[in-house]
Amino acid sequence: MITTWFAVTPLDTVMVRDGRPFQMGASGSATSVAPAPNTLGGVVKAALGGTRKVKHYIVGPVIDTQYGVMFPTPRDIVCDDSTVRRLAVAERTDTALSDLDFEADLDFDDRQRLRHHLVGDGESAWDWISRPGLTDWLIGAMPADQVVPKPPLWRNPAWRPETRLGLARHWNGPLIGTAAPGLLYTMTQLRPREGTRFLVGCVDDEPLKIRDDNEVVPFGGRGRLAEVAVVSEKALPETVLPDRPEDFPGGRLAVYLATPALLKGRWWCPPDAELSAVAVGDPQPVASATPGPDFDDSRLLSWAVPAGSVFFLTFESPDKAKKWAVAHHGGLLPDQSRLPIVNAGFGTCLTGRW
Repeated sequence: MITTWFAVTPLDTVMVRDGRPFQMGASGSATSVAPAPNTLGGVVKAALGGTRKVKHYIVGPVIDTQYGVMFPTPRDIVCDDSTVRRLAVAERTDTALSDLDFEADLDFDDRQRLRHHLVGDGESAWDWISRPGLTDWLIGAMPADQVVPKPPLWRNPAWRPETRLGLARHWNGPLIGTAAPGLLYTMTQLRPREGTRFLVGCVDDEPLKIRDDNEVVPFGGRGRLAEVAVVSEKALPETVLPDRPEDFPGGRLAVYLATPALLKGRWWCPPDAELSAVAVGDPQPVASATPGPDFDDSRLLSWAVPAGSVFFLTFESPDKAKKWAVAHHGGLLPDQSRLPIVNAGFGTCLTGRW
C-alpha cells in the first residue's frame, strides 16, 4: 500500500460547525470548530473528481504550520500554575477511587477495575504539540511528573478566531435562498495563519493524482475554497507521522489519537490486552451529510472520543505489544463504528510507551 499526502490550503476563513443547532436572532451565535476528518475526506473526494475513491482509507488530517507539523496535545499533559507536566501512571491502591468505577457496569467488565490511574493535578495543557515534542512523548523521553519545556507546545498556532455577522436564509418554500427577516446572528470563523495547511494521507494501492480541473475545491462553508496539491516526498516538511518505538517494556503500550475516534463503546481495548488507564476529554460532536437531493436523509450527528485521548494498555508480553504497534501505528484504530465516514481518517492513532 502507498500513502499519497495531499496538502489542503484554505483560501479564506474556515467555517465548519459541529452540527449542533443554535438559536437564530439578535442574541444567537455560532462557533466554527477545527475541521473533522470527514470534512477533509470530502475535499479529497472532490479533488479526485468524485468517481475515483481512496481504495483503503485516509489518515489525518494533521496541521502543517510555519512552526512545522503539529498534533493535538496528549491528554495526560496538563498545566498547573503555568507549569506544564506529564501526569504519572501509577498502580491503584485498594482505597483509590475513580469516577470511572461508577460506570463500570455499562459496557465494561465490572469484574475488572482499571489497575492504574493518572496521578497529578492540572487542566488540559496547551492545544498543540510539535512533531519533535510528540516524538519525545511516544518514545518516553518526556518523563512523567517533570516539567515539560514549552517550546514543543503552542496555543492555537494554526488560526485565530474572527467574528462575523450572519443572516439566516429560507431553506425551503417559494423564498428558498432569500434572507429571513430579523434573523441576524454572529458567527465565529477561523482565520488560518500564514503558511497553515492541512496534510491528509490517502492509502491506496497506487499513487493518487488530482484531476487537473480540481485543484481548487469547496472547503469550510458556502463559497469558501481551498487549494489541493499532491505533496511529493521531497517536498514534505518531514516524515509527517512520528515513528513508533522499537520496543515496549513490560508489554505496556500507549495508544494516542491524532484525530477523533468513533468508538462503539466507552471502553476501548484490543481483545488480547488489558485496559490499564485512560486519559480522555469531553465527547466531541461530529456532523456529516451528503450534498444533493439526499441531503436531509444523509444527515448524521455522532459523538466521538476527542483527538489527544490516550489509552494505556498492557499486553502479555513486549512482543505482542510490538506486533500490535506494527499493525496499527499510523493507521486507523480498529473496532470503530461501521459508519462509512470512519475511513475518512477517524481514529488515526500512534503508539508509544508508558
